[in-house]
Amino acid sequence: MTVYSGRQSIMIILLIIVQVGPVWGDEGKPVTLADCIAIALRENRTIRNAYLSRVAQKYDLRVAEDKFTPKAQVTPSVGGSGGTGTTPSNAVTDLSGTISQKLPTGASINLSAQHDITSSERIRPARNFGWNATLTQPLLKGGGININTASVTTARISEQSNILSLKSTLMSTLSSVVTSYRSYIQSIRALEISRQSLERSRDLVNTNRELIAAGRMAAIEMIQSEASVAQNEFSLLSAENAVDAARLTLTKALDIDKNTKLSPIEGKEIPPVPFKLEEGKKLAFENRPDYLSSLLSYESSKIQLAVTKNSTLWDLSLSGGYGNSYTREGAAGSESSSGNWNTSLKLTIPIGDLSIEQGYISAKIALQKMENDLARQRENIEIEVQNDLRNAEMNLRQIKLATQSRVLTEKKVEIETEKLKAGRSTNFQLVSFQNDLVNSQNSELGAIITYLNTLTALENTVGITLDRWGVLLEERN
Repeated sequence: MTVYSGRQSIMIILLIIVQVGPVWGDEGKPVTLADCIAIALRENRTIRNAYLSRVAQKYDLRVAEDKFTPKAQVTPSVGGSGGTGTTPSNAVTDLSGTISQKLPTGASINLSAQHDITSSERIRPARNFGWNATLTQPLLKGGGININTASVTTARISEQSNILSLKSTLMSTLSSVVTSYRSYIQSIRALEISRQSLERSRDLVNTNRELIAAGRMAAIEMIQSEASVAQNEFSLLSAENAVDAARLTLTKALDIDKNTKLSPIEGKEIPPVPFKLEEGKKLAFENRPDYLSSLLSYESSKIQLAVTKNSTLWDLSLSGGYGNSYTREGAAGSESSSGNWNTSLKLTIPIGDLSIEQGYISAKIALQKMENDLARQRENIEIEVQNDLRNAEMNLRQIKLATQSRVLTEKKVEIETEKLKAGRSTNFQLVSFQNDLVNSQNSELGAIITYLNTLTALENTVGITLDRWGVLLEERN
């Protein structure tokens, strides 16, 4: 889902340089924000670990779904016994096996078979073999398809929750990458603003010297402009340090080598606020991983309530079986066989055991609390969406005001510079206006970055961060 499509974008000239690298060294590899998203998906170890966890989680689901698959076990054994004197030595070879299967109704079917061969020095080999089949079906407690498939249903719900957890991890990690990328751009542009301010203050010093040489300015007025140069040099040093710190923060978010040089590229288009309140709430309830996980937990709680309620019933079970055994003395000896069957209906009535109701009561209370938590979570989500939308709209308006302020301040500095050259202004006034320009440039830059980050926070609030960047939840081996 791309929530920006079909909407007219608001075009505002950004002060962010389209491509700029660290000014103190070699320019790094040009990367867009989309490139950084791709790098994080490939390199970030938090994301890698999340995908590794999915391997075990998918196997857990496979085990749960294997509940009604027949299970077999084969046990071969070889042994012997003997003594002294006239006691013969015996050799016993045994092969036994069982096949068991659980049915969705709660029934258990077991089939077992055994084949023994006993031989000695004086007695011909004797063979004993047979088989036995049994069926047990609970009719009350432990019976029913819904009850016996509950564990499989719960496992499938857990699998959906695990996928949502992966989505949440991706969203938080990528949001961190996005904000770190923009902070890096902001620090680079702030460095450019500091450099431009230093150049203006140096130009002012040169202008003062010319005015002093022409006798149109007192030499003592140089102090103001020289102090401005010193202050701007200090600011430039701080800005260079901030750029390196922001670069390290970005490499940490990407989880790549800290010495990697990156040259961020940013477009000049400022998107509008992408949707209104009602659409935002609808998106949040359809996409937010935490809310969807809560809904899945609520479904699991309802299943748990049904299971614990069933456990309070009387235990009534129907069982039956049939078996046959064979015995043969020697290779040509006579063979005898016998078969038998059995059936029973067993009822167990618990009396005076309060713990039987304990699990059911706990599950019932847990479900009621879950309903309260869901209602509160829905209200909180609506508040978060409303707050983020209001902040986005306010920040967008602040960009327009900050741009207007910066343009007017630039004109003010130009006019005051000409007035100083004509002897109609003072250094103090011009330096003050130049400082105002730096502040207005940084305010505009900050307003732009803040607005874009507010949109990122809004996307995270409504759960569309991955859709925004075209990230699919792939399955990795």
